[in-house]
Amino acid sequence: MRNYIYLFFALFIFGCSSTTEVSRKKFYSQFKIISTPILVEKDTVLVNELRFYDIKSAKDAIKLMYIDHGKWTKKLEGTHQKTLKRFVWQNVKLFDTYNDLFTVIAGGVESNTNYFTYLTIIDAAQKDCLQENHTFRKTLTDHFTSKMNRLNSKKVDYTIFD
Repeated sequence: MRNYIYLFFALFIFGCSSTTEVSRKKFYSQFKIISTPILVEKDTVLVNELRFYDIKSAKDAIKLMYIDHGKWTKKLEGTHQKTLKRFVWQNVKLFDTYNDLFTVIAGGVESNTNYFTYLTIIDAAQKDCLQENHTFRKTLTDHFTSKMNRLNSKKVDYTIFD
């Protein structure tokens, strides 16, 4: 009988203890820099894309640039999908600490086999900033990864990107 009382007391103590839920923030740490062939006039050129895979929408990179830099300079046909356009921001100052201007192309892919959003960044000298040896490669990767981590809380009507 004494064992039942101890068992009941132990269940009461542990059964009534409070628990705290720990919410985990979603991080866009799942990214890759991928070399992609694109057609420029009649030549095929390889450019690097900073791709984010764990995303809410294939248009998240476009949303990020729109929130930070306003309306795009021009809209282009999609590289990977014709239905998802690419948006271009030209002569954009990305950092307060540098005076460098960049061209940023944002797009995305949403298909049965692929689901990602991407950024291509070109410097003022028309060099691919995501090349292995580019001065800004790590800075840009850190910059955009950090911004993507804070993106979900900001509301934008995605239909403006159609």
